[in-house]
Amino acid sequence: MKRTIGSVLLAVVLLASLGGVAFGPVAGQAGGNETTANCTYPIEVTDANGATVTIEEEPERVVTLAPSASQVMWEIGAQEKVVGMPVNPYTSYLDGSAQKQNVVGQEGQPQTETIIGLEPDLVLAPNIVSEDAVAQLRNAGLTVYRFDQAASISDVVEKTRLTGRLVGEYDTAREISARTEATLRAYRNATSGAERPTVLYAMGGGYTAGPQTFIGDVIDAAGGENVAAAANISEYGIISNEIVVQQDPDWIVVPEGRSVPSGPDINGTTAIQEEQVLFVDNNFISQPGPRVTQPLEPMAEAFHPDGTAAISVDPASVSTPTCEADVTPTATATATATETLDMDGTVTLKSNQTMGTTTDTTTTSGPGFGVIASIVALLGAGTAARRR
Repeated sequence: MKRTIGSVLLAVVLLASLGGVAFGPVAGQAGGNETTANCTYPIEVTDANGATVTIEEEPERVVTLAPSASQVMWEIGAQEKVVGMPVNPYTSYLDGSAQKQNVVGQEGQPQTETIIGLEPDLVLAPNIVSEDAVAQLRNAGLTVYRFDQAASISDVVEKTRLTGRLVGEYDTAREISARTEATLRAYRNATSGAERPTVLYAMGGGYTAGPQTFIGDVIDAAGGENVAAAANISEYGIISNEIVVQQDPDWIVVPEGRSVPSGPDINGTTAIQEEQVLFVDNNFISQPGPRVTQPLEPMAEAFHPDGTAAISVDPASVSTPTCEADVTPTATATATATETLDMDGTVTLKSNQTMGTTTDTTTTSGPGFGVIASIVALLGAGTAARRR
């Protein structure tokens, strides 16, 4: 089918908004430059639009407007609080999701009247949701937090912690985010010194994910060199067959259910000739949630089978912000802690000798947190598909 400017623009808009739905670092949020987090209600945070959002007490009824936000709620054990969510193939892997109330339409936009009727205490809104829709929900007296788009796995980590704070499940969110970060660190360290194979991420319809996306961050952590960079694609865009052939990828990664790129030129690339095509779970790779580490592992093992054979993931090695109520001041302490932010987003505490009070910044231990596929449907069938 011939691509029109309109269909491509619609695809790009959907990709950037519907599928991303991520929670980037925001003012007042745990993580980033903080060693403690306010877990006591009322909690006041600033959302992606710069709006001050106040949650007076622990929510009992939560509506999520994206599969990724739903995934986080399930991972932190807060699924019982979810009364409304996208109910579609992209959330079917979440146990019990089919019994929830669907709150989005065919193109991922919220069904305002349905949401208001559920009387939620908190609405977690993806960045696809229009300002008008958010205003309608707020004018109806609902508390709405609007999220930013994720550009890295570190953003996913922050998203997990923030969601835990907002819904009263911070301790579990801390554990999950620590495992996510420890997994990322373990695989990144294991592959950092090795020669990096070139990788094409084939979303479908010629689209790929660039290095400034959380999918690109997965490729990097797995020890791959993203060929999208050669096409000057930093986020999401169409990569030409000519550039793919020039870059001659060693590996092609394809979300399950999508077609492997083909054609006389593509078929001559190393990836096709050596049968180095790796299929990964479509939902886990395209939803910025804790399960994004699941496709990371097979990717790293495929790219670097020797270097990843003995990887050990230790969540206890990750320092995470603790709730302020859990911090124990000691009158006789003689050291304070300053923090630096490593390149991978990890907060590292360094001790400085001084007279004063010690703050206990304990580390975490315990268990391990877009509409990308719709682009294929849009370009292949000319219709909008439901996605994140």
